[in-house]
Amino acid sequence: MLFKDKIYGEIEITEPVVLELINTPQMQRMKKIHQYGIYYYFNPKGDTTRYEHSLGVYWILRKFGADLNEQLAGLLHDISHGVFSHVLDHLFGSLVEEDYQDKLHSSYFENTEISRVLTKHGSNPSEIADLSRWPLLDNELPNICADRLQYTLGDAVTIGKISQQQAKELMDNLTVANSQFIFSNKVIAREFAQLSLWMCQNFWHPNWGHYCFAWIAEIMKSALEKGVLEKSDLASDDDSVIQLLENCNDEEIRSEMNRLKNFHPEKVVESEDEYDYAASHTKMRVIDPFVELNGSIKTVSEVYPEFKEAFRKEKERVNRPRYLKLVS
Repeated sequence: MLFKDKIYGEIEITEPVVLELINTPQMQRMKKIHQYGIYYYFNPKGDTTRYEHSLGVYWILRKFGADLNEQLAGLLHDISHGVFSHVLDHLFGSLVEEDYQDKLHSSYFENTEISRVLTKHGSNPSEIADLSRWPLLDNELPNICADRLQYTLGDAVTIGKISQQQAKELMDNLTVANSQFIFSNKVIAREFAQLSLWMCQNFWHPNWGHYCFAWIAEIMKSALEKGVLEKSDLASDDDSVIQLLENCNDEEIRSEMNRLKNFHPEKVVESEDEYDYAASHTKMRVIDPFVELNGSIKTVSEVYPEFKEAFRKEKERVNRPRYLKLVS
């Protein structure tokens, strides 16, 4: 199978268990789960899917020598994402950790085609589902891991912040030691850290991002209360829910969807006196990666005081409440 990776271009996947898993209904559903929730609805050019992201994470783990089970865990790590990804954290109140889907993760391995395929190939589904077993795939922020590595570089390429060649050069400077990604060059490590800072400020957690997530969550809450959506729809896919909302008989919901489709991010401002949504503190996603320097391992913030200060300020920003309004 040929796959067009955001960082490495066309790659070939030949591992039988991986190919079988990709063809399961659960993985195929990920083609219709968008990485950044409702962003794609008003900005299709900046879109990527959980399917693309998951295959990219698998490929990174394979490239850096993770064992097959960790590669499989990477392929399947986002399988439990519901519609519009982290929008459900807004709907169900899991903003600080953004972990609504994590709480459901193991259940997606039970009595599904995924469980059958893993068992057939000699892997234990419950072990694959336990992300704490796989330190290259997932670890504590602000450390780097395959998941964060892929969405930082892959998404930066998607929105045109960096080129595919730049992403590849950043990736190729990494090595792995003691189940940890480590940069070999401090300047390149700083470049990656600064990129993650920019992405957090401008794409992952900008004010307009919080606004549109809160907006679609409010629409969905209303749709659930009115019977336009059933709770089971939240486990379907983005396109299906969009169709239900756009084509329902409720004029208010249709009108809100039309307004959202014509959303202009630059029109979101902070206004404590009069606001539409209050954005509470959320998950800080800036990465402070390790770099080898004269035989010792340091973080970028330990090597570059200016990044340490920028990191502190961004953490303060994402942790403070923001009162947001859409102006005409």
